[in-house]
Amino acid sequence: MRLVGYNTQFSRGRDGRIDIDRMTAAVRDADVLALQEVERHWQRSGETDQPAEIARRFPNHHWAYGPYFDVDASSVAADGSVTNRRRQFGVMTLSRWPILSTRLHTLPKFKTGPVFCMIAGMLETVIAAPGGPIRHYNLHLNDVSPDERLAQIARLFEVLWSAPKEGGTWTGHDPDWQTDNPPPMPEDAILSGDFNLVPGSPEYEALVGPKDRDFGYGRVDVGHRLVDAWVATGHGEAEGVTYPPCHGQPGVRIDYSFVTLGLAPRLQKCWIDNDAPGSDHQPVWIELS
Repeated sequence: MRLVGYNTQFSRGRDGRIDIDRMTAAVRDADVLALQEVERHWQRSGETDQPAEIARRFPNHHWAYGPYFDVDASSVAADGSVTNRRRQFGVMTLSRWPILSTRLHTLPKFKTGPVFCMIAGMLETVIAAPGGPIRHYNLHLNDVSPDERLAQIARLFEVLWSAPKEGGTWTGHDPDWQTDNPPPMPEDAILSGDFNLVPGSPEYEALVGPKDRDFGYGRVDVGHRLVDAWVATGHGEAEGVTYPPCHGQPGVRIDYSFVTLGLAPRLQKCWIDNDAPGSDHQPVWIELS
């Protein structure tokens, strides 16, 4: 089973050209795709409905779109009639298997001064994978403030651990809702996306736990934290670049796939596609048994 996370930058490559075909070509072989920065009705991307265009290129995949940013983009004709339209920005998950349920969670946002800061979020999906249902989170943390990211990570963990206790999108049975059996809410989960943080930072340690500084155990995977798939498959924390050098700064790894501890034994491979030209980020792939 192959899963990929990719900040698409609304399909704008490092050459400044927006090309959905080029972006999707790099991730066409994935079973599950977690795409960030997918938008609808923005002038910069030609007012395109990008989720619809991306879905059209994956006719054999199910999909869900989570527009955590949603503002008015409607127009009013001379006779007063309204053409309703929303300008949206968010995350999109595609799956080769049915998406049984979804929930969109917004993350904490801090009011800033002149520095641009927008609302962020994550899309929860439960996917009917052949080996059993998978709980997956597609997310994008903000890049403005470490304090804000730490607050977003705290909210991430609240959602992550409370979901199995709450059960699926519904529980019980009511014929008026025309529902079959309630969808599952698996204990373990996969998280993919642009976290806008680097290994070794306080935000990274909030996700995976601190290193032991007294007895030489290093960074121990524990049940109430997450496992970095890149590290768990044999790479060094400081290795890998998903966001190339920019504005005089070196390339960094800020895009990740994490799993909860129960899924760590199923990790087979993790790799970064350094050749994909369709965004200013690089896709991060994982393979599960």
